[in-house]
Amino acid sequence: MNSSGRTLLFFVLTAIAFVPVAGAKLLEDTVAVVNGKPILLSEYQKEAATAMDYWSKTNPAAMADPANLRKLKESTLEQLIDRELLIQEGAKLKLKVREREIDNAVDEIKARFKKDERGNNLSEAEAEAAFQQQLKGEGLDWGKFRERLSHQILARKTIDDAVKAKMVPPTEDETRAYFAKIQAYIDSKSTGAPAGMDEEEGLALREVAGQIKALSSERVRVQRVLIRLSPGASENEKKRAQKTAEAVKKRLDAGEEFALVAKEDSEDPESAARGGDLGYVLRGVAPPELEKAAFALGVGDTSGPIYTESGYNIIRVTEKRAAEKPEYEKFKDELANFLGGASFQKKVEDFVKGLRDKATIERNLPATL
Repeated sequence: MNSSGRTLLFFVLTAIAFVPVAGAKLLEDTVAVVNGKPILLSEYQKEAATAMDYWSKTNPAAMADPANLRKLKESTLEQLIDRELLIQEGAKLKLKVREREIDNAVDEIKARFKKDERGNNLSEAEAEAAFQQQLKGEGLDWGKFRERLSHQILARKTIDDAVKAKMVPPTEDETRAYFAKIQAYIDSKSTGAPAGMDEEEGLALREVAGQIKALSSERVRVQRVLIRLSPGASENEKKRAQKTAEAVKKRLDAGEEFALVAKEDSEDPESAARGGDLGYVLRGVAPPELEKAAFALGVGDTSGPIYTESGYNIIRVTEKRAAEKPEYEKFKDELANFLGGASFQKKVEDFVKGLRDKATIERNLPATL
């Protein structure tokens, strides 16, 4: 939740966002002016609401801290400033956004409405109705919606033209050297910051090292059907959930396909959409009851109901892998992509900083927002 290049990169380069555009009201309050171009309060409020909704779902504890809320709001403003700078630079570079590019972006957004929150397919009419309802809820008409998409595409094309086109992939020596740092960090068994790196570089290396360590450790891949319990569930609720889980187990024992049962009856929407696939369970990561069962089962075996705080779980083991020493050849492609992405991000930061240094920017973010 800051105005770092990481946040900027997410803001500019991810799939086109569904964000409303404010009407050009001359007397409307502004939160910033970038080279004479105002950023409207209404536009800012919509962006901030989207950001707060995301962080409230992913990190609610952090959102309870007023200081973090303020940082998020300030970060949102800086992102809007960065986007406006990129739009203005794209105009200077005479970059064009074609109608078909906007049409493609519209199709991309509409595709997200083809499934409901549980991952179930919607009819074409239902998906269109959901899309139109979103437009209405955001106060958008068709012209403003397409104008907003055009601006976002232009910002992204500016990055592509000024930065991406000039990128050079990392060399084999650079990739090997980075893998050696990761291997040394894993071997050190340290959980702290790697020596000789700044905070952001150290955090990135720790994250990559953690992923490589996880992919090299003993692990079990499982499918799950979850019968969920509410927080502080009563004994009656637990009994009903257990009875439901036992009924599901009987169906599986009778030969019903696990993936289909998970899609129909699991109360974990994310894994249910994947036929119950949870991915790999690692030692020391999953709830102890679930971990113990997962590592005790053989491939193809199905557990009985396993009680955890989230509810009753029925799992099936689909794959087991023994621990192994990380090997460069196995991870070199992913590491090269990571290093290329990190270098790209740094160049984007430098490019936008250059635009900021030349720009006239006035900020007027009210303390009460």
